[in-house]
Amino acid sequence: MSTIPSCKVIPAPPNISTACHISTTPYLSLFHAILLFFVVSTVSGLVFTEQAESAQSSERVQSGVREITDGWSLHWGDLEYSDGWKFEEAEWEDLTSPTDIPGRTNENILWLRIKVDKGQWRDPYIFVSSIDLTTQVFESGQLSYHFGEIDQDGNSHFEGWPWHLIPVNITTSPTSLYFRIYSDYPFIGLSGEVLIGNKADLLDRVYSRGITGAVFILIIFIAGLLSTSLGLIKKDSHVALSTGLLSFDLALMMFSENELSQVVYNDPLVWRYLAVFSYFLIPAFLALILREWFQRKQPAVFNAVFWIATAFAAGVALLSAFTDFNFVNAYPYFDALFIALVLALLISSASRYRSFGIQDGLVIFGILALFVSLLLDMLSSHALIDWIGRTGQWGLIFFTLAMLAVYFNKDWEQQITLRALTSSLELQVAERTQELTESQALLQQLAREDFLTGLLNRRAFMEQANGAVANAIRYYHPLSLMLFDIDFFKEINDTHGHATGDEILRALAKVAKKECREGDLICRYGGEEFVVLLHETPASDALMLVSRLQKVIQNIVVQSPDGKSVQITASFGLISYSRFQSDAEKEQYSTPSRLLELLLNQADQAMYDVKQTGRNGIREYTLK
Repeated sequence: MSTIPSCKVIPAPPNISTACHISTTPYLSLFHAILLFFVVSTVSGLVFTEQAESAQSSERVQSGVREITDGWSLHWGDLEYSDGWKFEEAEWEDLTSPTDIPGRTNENILWLRIKVDKGQWRDPYIFVSSIDLTTQVFESGQLSYHFGEIDQDGNSHFEGWPWHLIPVNITTSPTSLYFRIYSDYPFIGLSGEVLIGNKADLLDRVYSRGITGAVFILIIFIAGLLSTSLGLIKKDSHVALSTGLLSFDLALMMFSENELSQVVYNDPLVWRYLAVFSYFLIPAFLALILREWFQRKQPAVFNAVFWIATAFAAGVALLSAFTDFNFVNAYPYFDALFIALVLALLISSASRYRSFGIQDGLVIFGILALFVSLLLDMLSSHALIDWIGRTGQWGLIFFTLAMLAVYFNKDWEQQITLRALTSSLELQVAERTQELTESQALLQQLAREDFLTGLLNRRAFMEQANGAVANAIRYYHPLSLMLFDIDFFKEINDTHGHATGDEILRALAKVAKKECREGDLICRYGGEEFVVLLHETPASDALMLVSRLQKVIQNIVVQSPDGKSVQITASFGLISYSRFQSDAEKEQYSTPSRLLELLLNQADQAMYDVKQTGRNGIREYTLK
């Protein structure tokens, strides 16, 4: 009998980098908290298991539960029956252990006898972990217990592998129990523990063992949920679903063989069906995991193992449903097939060792741990090695922890990548922000300056001049404005070319900046016409500046492309304002824009008068 259990970059202020930060810390902390909780739960569950088993051993002694190891004897083949079974006339051979039956040839019927002494039990029962396969128990010549039906010809059908509680009447005197056991399975007799004690104590032990096993099952089930959820989060949906299916399959197999399953639903055959086919499908799920994991290079062996395991399980199901074949007899064949299939998976995976990463190694380690544990469990079940407790369960724990470690490592690598990406994005955002700031400043400069001379353009001059005029009105400051125009500039362009004309404009702008004060507003007003607003400057000072500027302009010499020297002169119109002479003037020109317009018009008139009288001169007006 087998007992195998993305940040979007947009134009923004310089502090955009602080807003555009990909934060992964909350998710990372949550993931670590979940993993830590699971690991702590696992360790606590394992510690609980050890403590529970130790407590069961001591409670067994204290409650009087003891193992029945002596007093067994056997008889191969059916006893003689005539108005009852002839127990005393049969020949009985002494037996060392009811779980290790020697001398079987081709018999399907085995009789076991046990002599039970009187004890201090109030409600004595015998507990048997399992029986291969069906049995009848007789005491004092009467049938006291049976599992399954054995017909008159000594034939029976497999009904599952439950645990058994067999009543025994030894409250007043010793007695003998006779087990009539049928099995066409390779194994026959009792399996596991054979104990005697009060019914309540035995049931308490069953429930305690069931709860202990349920801790492992819960760990496997939660691990399956975690692996599936984390895999879906990490966009590894196929691997996650494959891992989750295997974890659920393992949890179902373990619960089907758990003592509590018989308490939840008392149909051992149903649970055995679930256990056996869950076991048969393990290689298929392993192949599915590896096939999805190594999806870039899918070895044909993964597909072959998947279909072979699936076909085997389907074939056994069909034979059991439509023929006399008993699915339990497929165990020995599948055990051998299991070893071959899983070894094929491991060898095929190991052939890729040169390209292994940490995650690949964890997957292979988990599968190897599961394989070794189930192999040891299998060898123990076939009595090829001494029994090793919970090997299969430990293998499942290691497998599930390895798969969780895979997603932990994957999460860790993604966090490193995200941090690097975050730093890169923040750097790019900072650089882009700097570029935008510089571009914005350049655009503002271009919007305010004349592209050729670097002086204020007309629009910027009007905006700033309005403010200067407003201050002059409010604080009664003197104000002067000069407007000048290059003489015969059209003839210069026509004769020497526009390049020479542009060079003259740049040279004039340069000397105008040099001669004027830093706070004066100098503007290329249009074409070859320039305007300068001199704030807090009376007429006398303004006239001195204009005279100086006129002389400097006359000294400008520009070489034309044909090698000729070109000199220029300019005509100046100067208008000065100190304060309004009357309330009527103040009423009429009290707004800056009106006063500025008046200044420009009268300066233009003064410059026009100069041009009409020969050019290269200065005409000064006082605002009127």
